[in-house]
Amino acid sequence: MRASPLRAIFRFLVLAPILVWPAAERGLLRIACFDFPRSFNPVYATNETAQAVANKVYQALFYFDPQGTPRPELVDSFSCSQAGREVSLTLKAGARFADGSLLDSADVVATVALLRDPRFEYPYLADLEFLERIEAAGPLGLRLRLRSQFAAWKNYLTFKVLSAGEINGADPRRFRQAAPLGSGPYRLAAVMEPWRFELDRNPHWPAGQRYDRIRYSVLGDPRQAPFKLLNAEVDAVEIHGDDAAAYARSKKWRQRFRLLPYKKFGYTYLAFNLRDAGIDINLRRLFYGRLYNTRFLDDFLQGRGERVFSPFLLFGAEKRPRPQPAKLWPGKRRLRILTNSESLVRRHLVLFLCEEMKTCGIELEPVFVEYQVFLQRLKRGDFDLAVSAFLLDMDWNMRDVLSGNGYFNYAGYADARMDALLEQGLGEMDEQKRRAIYGRAHEVWLESLPLLPLFNLNYYMGVARAVTVPARRFELVGSSGDFFYNLQGW
Repeated sequence: MRASPLRAIFRFLVLAPILVWPAAERGLLRIACFDFPRSFNPVYATNETAQAVANKVYQALFYFDPQGTPRPELVDSFSCSQAGREVSLTLKAGARFADGSLLDSADVVATVALLRDPRFEYPYLADLEFLERIEAAGPLGLRLRLRSQFAAWKNYLTFKVLSAGEINGADPRRFRQAAPLGSGPYRLAAVMEPWRFELDRNPHWPAGQRYDRIRYSVLGDPRQAPFKLLNAEVDAVEIHGDDAAAYARSKKWRQRFRLLPYKKFGYTYLAFNLRDAGIDINLRRLFYGRLYNTRFLDDFLQGRGERVFSPFLLFGAEKRPRPQPAKLWPGKRRLRILTNSESLVRRHLVLFLCEEMKTCGIELEPVFVEYQVFLQRLKRGDFDLAVSAFLLDMDWNMRDVLSGNGYFNYAGYADARMDALLEQGLGEMDEQKRRAIYGRAHEVWLESLPLLPLFNLNYYMGVARAVTVPARRFELVGSSGDFFYNLQGW
């Protein structure tokens, strides 16, 4: 039966706001996060939210794809000499910064010069030690000379490229506070510290953009995440592990948003302060036995993550734990165990571990401190044991953590054999031979146990049903990536 004209008009008036609203808002993606960026300058983007912003505002020579393989971003083609020490790169033509200026080889050279200048205090300066020199070879050409053969050279060309015209002669103090020009699909549009910031499209980005604007809002409590999705206040937010477990039981949640699993390439670990001679190998083996050869971690995780049995994460579950002879401590031994108070998982792990180790005669005193204080105490060695976490580069290289002068070697571990193997591994271009080298390094680690990798948590992103989820999305995120690295397909 045909509808009357009056009824048709009534239906139009009722539905018009619903039909118009998506057209007005479809150009906006609202992402919630749990911390405000400590810097919008990509040189100092060390926390996850800051890195996520940098990935949308800036570009690198190479990036890690959804499977964790380094792929060209600004690079059009590359070649490596037979000896493995000369690399030639050709940049893609047409990349532009947000002010319209073309990106060329001079910008890359200027960026490397700034990162290597100690006045700018680049946190990952050690990542550029492999590079002897870099020079422009025409507007789009680059020649790199490596200090020696370096298997992971592409992994360390993931720094963000800045504009030479803007950074040449920059004052280090002013630069630290700046948000320099980028050549990515978006640019920083507004900052409302400490709760919100927005990006809008780079008008000179050559490809199409799915969203005109991206709005980030900071949640004070992660448990708010599913309710923000239910109330249509955000389009995407990471979902807490306990809430992810409840997802299957809530029909309303399933109707309103998808739950997309992914992994972060890293792990939570227990570090021992080897500067204290009393924290000997027998003590470390006691912890190894309790954490690796019992159900303690399985019971603690309850399916929230996977156990890790080697500091070299690419081995996966291949390296199974072995019995380690250790004597129970006579009497009582009291030790401080330090962690970041802002991480609920680590706090709970410490409290559970305090109970678990009592049966071994070890009394652990939990010390919970704010994140920046936590880092300072780690660097000073002001702890007996510490629970922390790494978000790693997707490679075998663990030099930052396990070499004698590693930036993140909080344990104070020093072993000439380990140093030699780590250097050998970086210089071996054959993948199978390289894997074998890190297998030997695993054995050296097992002898001394400066730290114990414990588990890799499962992570989940809640995404509103109205958002299109591409077939190829990031399921593995490393230290220079994020779940929404490439939004063009969303």
